[in-house]
Formats: sequence, C-alpha cells, structure tokens
Amino acid sequence: MLSVQRQSMEPKFHGGDLIFVNLEAECIHGSYVVTRLDDNNEATFKQLIIKSGHKFLKATKPNWPEQLIPINGNCTLVGKVVFAGKPF
Repeated sequence: MLSVQRQSMEPKFHGGDLIFVNLEAECIHGSYVVTRLDDNNEATFKQLIIKSGHKFLKATKPNWPEQLIPINGNCTLVGKVVFAGKPF
C-alpha cells in the first residue's frame, strides 16, 4: 500500500489516496503502475502506455508538464495498481 503524493494523476487520483499494488500482476497497456526510477531509487505512479512496442508512463492530469515519459531502461516496473481508495 502506498499513498499518492503528487498531483500528476488528478482528477482520477488525488494526493493522500491510498493505492494497493500487486507485485505479481501483469502490467499491460492502460494499467496504472508503480515504477522505480533507477537513477534515484524513487517510486512514481503513472499509467502505462504501450504503442508500437514502445513503453511510456503517462500522467492523467491534462496539463501536467511531462504528459508522456518514455521508458528507455531508466526505470523498473514494480507492480500494477489493483485498488485505490481514500483513508478515513
């Protein structure tokens, strides 16, 4: 379980939302995923986009500066988000 920290996934997900990650689920086009950025060992939460064999991480917030981030060996898919909710 992780807590959403940034606004890049609004309006679908908001800061403070809890996401549950399945480390063994298959990550396919359109999945919401958690990745680990290899350069700084930080986690990020985005939507996985696969086009013509190329993988990208997508922010769902329409005006986010980096809407599509190419995956080019710079990160590791950790797992697929299988549930999201708000804490009480």
